[in-house]
Amino acid sequence: MSLERFRRPVVTATERETITTVAQRMRDQRSGCVVITRENRPIGLLTDRDICLRVVAEGKNADLVTVSDVATYDPFVLRESDGIETASTQMRVHGVRRFPIVDGRGHLTGIVTADDLVMLLGREISGLGEGLEASVDATESR
Repeated sequence: MSLERFRRPVVTATERETITTVAQRMRDQRSGCVVITRENRPIGLLTDRDICLRVVAEGKNADLVTVSDVATYDPFVLRESDGIETASTQMRVHGVRRFPIVDGRGHLTGIVTADDLVMLLGREISGLGEGLEASVDATESR
């Protein structure tokens, strides 16, 4: 199962935008993170947690602080051709919850999150349970 299934629009920002502008975009798009891009290539990530800890908790003015001041650069990325197993392994190895997904040219095409994987696997397990339940015959033993 490749990560192409997570090809979708991603909430993005540039390094020069203010935290206020990006936080409003995150609110409006109901997203917990933005991918910082340069020429449609992911160069960093900014999460709602980053804003809370690196701006709000420090008493900084979000109208004056730019994304470049608080973003985490050089994010780990996955390729569309990578599988679900690779995504879950890399999340565990690197201790991160989100990976931008790129195509063969390194262009941003989507994002996969730990929540996405939990929901996907939950649906798969539920489907398996339903299939088993439907095929059980009281006279059969499996």
